[in-house]
Amino acid sequence: MSNEAKSDSLTFNVSLRWDHSTGAEAFTKAGAIRLDMPKDFGGLGRYPCPDEVFLSALGGCMITTFIYFQRRLGAKIDGMEVSVDGEVKLDSGGYRITNIKIKLKVLAESPELEKVTRCAKLAIEYCHLTRSIKPAIAVMTEYEVISPNHS
Repeated sequence: MSNEAKSDSLTFNVSLRWDHSTGAEAFTKAGAIRLDMPKDFGGLGRYPCPDEVFLSALGGCMITTFIYFQRRLGAKIDGMEVSVDGEVKLDSGGYRITNIKIKLKVLAESPELEKVTRCAKLAIEYCHLTRSIKPAIAVMTEYEVISPNHS
């Protein structure tokens, strides 16, 4: 299996169906995702709200973009985590996400730190979801690459 991108253009499709309550189920090629309105807005809060799913998508894109470059550069890692925080504010036009902060944390042994750092920088530069929203939302990204022996 090649690590090269297969196409210059990809199309994705998701359909959603209301659950006759305060949520919905999103259907993708790979499976279903349940969503619900937060309790703060009168929902039942049974499942992640769309904002949480959106932030999860950004974090997931950061991880998968990192993995793409990790494979290309042959970097070995011991673990990886991404945290994503988003702020929603009310303005004259309604609610809007005003800023997002993404932190990528990667664990790697000392001999791999240089390659892993390069992968982290490339993931931040090339994650297509963050690149797509930056014209509309302030996105701050940072990374930390540490050795498991680091105290």
